[in-house]
Amino acid sequence: MMNRFVTMLLLMGSVGMAHAQRFEVADPEEKGNFNRVWTNGFWSNWYVQMDLDMTLQNPYGYNFANVFPNGKSFGMDVAVGKWFAPQTGFRVKFNWENKLPLLKNDHANWLAPFDQPGVNREKGGYIAFYGDWMVNLHNVFGTYRPDRTWNLSFYPRIGVNYNFGVSKGSLLAGLGFINTYRLSNRWSVYLDAAYIMSGSGFVGKTKEKEGTGTGSNSNGYLSIGVGAQVELFRGERREVRGERREVRGERSQSGELSLRSVMTNGVWDNWFVQAGLDMSLLNPYGCDFSKVIPKGTTFGLNVALGKAFTPEFAVRGRVQWDNGLIPNNGLEWVAPKDDPKRNYKKGGFATVALDAMLNLTNVIAGYDPNKRWHTSGFVRAGLITQFVESSGSPLMGFGLEQTYRLSDNLSLFGAMAYQVSTSEGMGYSVTGMDVSSGSNGFFDIDFGVKVDISPVKGWSALTGNGVP
Repeated sequence: MMNRFVTMLLLMGSVGMAHAQRFEVADPEEKGNFNRVWTNGFWSNWYVQMDLDMTLQNPYGYNFANVFPNGKSFGMDVAVGKWFAPQTGFRVKFNWENKLPLLKNDHANWLAPFDQPGVNREKGGYIAFYGDWMVNLHNVFGTYRPDRTWNLSFYPRIGVNYNFGVSKGSLLAGLGFINTYRLSNRWSVYLDAAYIMSGSGFVGKTKEKEGTGTGSNSNGYLSIGVGAQVELFRGERREVRGERREVRGERSQSGELSLRSVMTNGVWDNWFVQAGLDMSLLNPYGCDFSKVIPKGTTFGLNVALGKAFTPEFAVRGRVQWDNGLIPNNGLEWVAPKDDPKRNYKKGGFATVALDAMLNLTNVIAGYDPNKRWHTSGFVRAGLITQFVESSGSPLMGFGLEQTYRLSDNLSLFGAMAYQVSTSEGMGYSVTGMDVSSGSNGFFDIDFGVKVDISPVKGWSALTGNGVP
């Protein structure tokens, strides 16, 4: 079986996959200085991936040395991604495991339902949806080179999975690496490996009375895939001919560039900080949201540090602290359940998260340095902890943010996000094995200021006639 699996992976890998980073160097005659490049608009630098994978399940409390054959399964992955800049991009991935007709494991005792090998496969296996923030390590720590054959990238992961064997699912969080080898301008092959933490709902088994959620005690699994990648769209392009023109001390290249092309800046440009006040509406699983005021209302502070890689894409790290400064005397939906007032006395709760942000205004209308209003959507991945019991859990969410620019480096912002976590984070209701389809959720409403720091730079853009 293993030989058959490896053979299929090699055959699939030989099909190849695309080297998706096709950026124009700002000035190819200035050899070795490829830190600034021309991007080619939102619809360029997209790619698709497909691979076969092997996962090694490791439920909490079980010896990983016995993962063969108890926790081994095979599956298929399909992904769509985009590189916004040579350093960073985003990928959405779908995984379907333990259902391929040619790849099966008749001894998979650790695939729920436990100790019933074959039942999980008969019921449909399991699926997962992932969101990965891709960071090209070569281009972050070195310089972008269009002729580079090997590209190693790192990614943090957030997502959800669902196990048909027990009809339950869970949040998940993970870390991974992908190494691509370029066969041509459009095709590449790759090796993708990630370690993923999940909860007991997905695994379908708890170890006696010990918790096996995505908090302090986690069920994990290792995923290894080999596959192929192909570039999709190059975007709208137009011939730009004529003499070279000076752009901030750099020279733009005569050649094909999109009308929405911008020249990216260095790693220390376009950083920003944010600070604001927030109100959260907590809604533990099984509680009536119509009573969230005042039972689930908390107030707090948030700060963030971020970087815009292009006019379309930014990433920020964010810390939020709630129920530690402003008390709510009617609050009932925080831990501990029997005495929620103690939550405030012990410091409340906090979240630490990464937001992958897409500036919808620039995606739809194009980059305009004079534009004051900007609407952004974001995907959030992080951790939540409440200080009474010092327990924590991964959280994931999504939201919208609106900014209004007051000056070159000062803006106001308002944002709203919805996030979900498991019971370890809120400590209120059990959302593990028994009711894993339900999650603790909360709305977060923020208002504050945004300040651009470091050298405040925009992006050198092409005009409609192709002239910078």
